[in-house]
Amino acid sequence: MNRPWLLAVGMLVGAALAVYFIVRLPETREPTSDAVAWVSDRPISRASYENALQAVASDRKGGALRADDRARVLERLIDQELLIDRAIELGLHERDPQIRNQMVTAMIDFLVRRAEDEAAAVSETDLRAFYQTEAFRFERRAQYRVAVEGAVVPLPGGWLLDKEIEQRLGPSAVRKVAELEAGESADIGEGERRYTIRLLERQDGERVPFEEAREAVEAAYSRERSEAAVREFLELARKRTDVRIEVER
Repeated sequence: MNRPWLLAVGMLVGAALAVYFIVRLPETREPTSDAVAWVSDRPISRASYENALQAVASDRKGGALRADDRARVLERLIDQELLIDRAIELGLHERDPQIRNQMVTAMIDFLVRRAEDEAAAVSETDLRAFYQTEAFRFERRAQYRVAVEGAVVPLPGGWLLDKEIEQRLGPSAVRKVAELEAGESADIGEGERRYTIRLLERQDGERVPFEEAREAVEAAYSRERSEAAVREFLELARKRTDVRIEVER
């Protein structure tokens, strides 16, 4: 018996079961000319077949398929469908924690990929509207030039971000600096820990122009839509499902 093949099939079944069981096609299907084979009433699409062939070819020296590769790949795809059917009959998706986790991951990945595809087709108008609404995401952070007297930890010269000041002097110093105007100073701390910080110059944060920030805007929009897609699915699923909680929270 070819145990390496069985092991490979076992690994495939977990992932394939996750995708099929959750993201399966509707029960009623129109006949398709794209199928290369049918297992019961489920088609094996030509795209899946071609992808599998491409994967096999990439492992071959020179990238060429052998004479029997096409028949062998198709048989393996059919085997996979049969194994998935049996796994569902046995309820492996309900009993096996690893498969359950794979199912959750597969569903999230499916929702995210679909949302990313939709986000990639966003109109210029909607993208600019997102940029306006989420302006805080695309702002350059304020920078400061400061001088410190009496502090144990010196500050480097030049422009500093608030997080750089915080790392050396703590959050109190950052809050004070943010309140100062250029030329003003403030005392921080008490006793031996008391020191003076003077704001020499500041550059307030400003929004990056849309064209300059476009790549970041597109990435933020895609991420926002992906997160929203998962939330919206779960909200809808809760409304459609009888969820009963038997323990105190």
